This record gives sequence, structure tokens and C-alpha cells, in this order.
Amino acid sequence: MSFFDLLNHIVNFALPALAMGVMVPLFSRLIWRKTPFKRPLKSQILFTSLACLGVLFAGLVIFSTDGKMATYGAMVVVAAVCQWWYQGWRA
Repeated sequence: MSFFDLLNHIVNFALPALAMGVMVPLFSRLIWRKTPFKRPLKSQILFTSLACLGVLFAGLVIFSTDGKMATYGAMVVVAAVCQWWYQGWRA
């Protein structure tokens, strides 16, 4: 495997987590426009992206393969929990 093939695999592995980490905070800010946010958007994107990337790595370790729907479902739940936490634990 060449360097570019390895780079391609790493980017394609991390891309769903990074896309989820960017889209969920942006959409949450669009949905709750009138709600004051306590933390800046940049930190919210970083925290959500890292949490989703951690879920992808955990799914890779648990299932020994990439791309399981259970892993992507867990990533959606973790992104939602991150947004809930950033909103100040409101129910």
C-alpha cells in the first residue's frame, strides 16, 4: 500500500465523524436561534468531531471492521448527547 492509499483510507475513515461534527452544531444553531449558547461554535465543532471520531475508533476495535451501521448509529447518539451537553443539560 502506498502512502497515498493509506492517506485515502484514513481520510475516508474519519470523514463521517468530521462531517457529523460540523453539521450537527451548525444545524443546532439554526434550529435554536433564540437560545444563547454558552460556548463558541469552534469548540462545539471540535468536541463533537472528536467524540464522533472516538466512536468510530471504538466501533473499529469492537467489530474489527469499518462501516457497521451500529457504529454509525452510536455516532449519531453521541453527537446528539454532545449537543445536549453543550446546551447546559436541559431536558
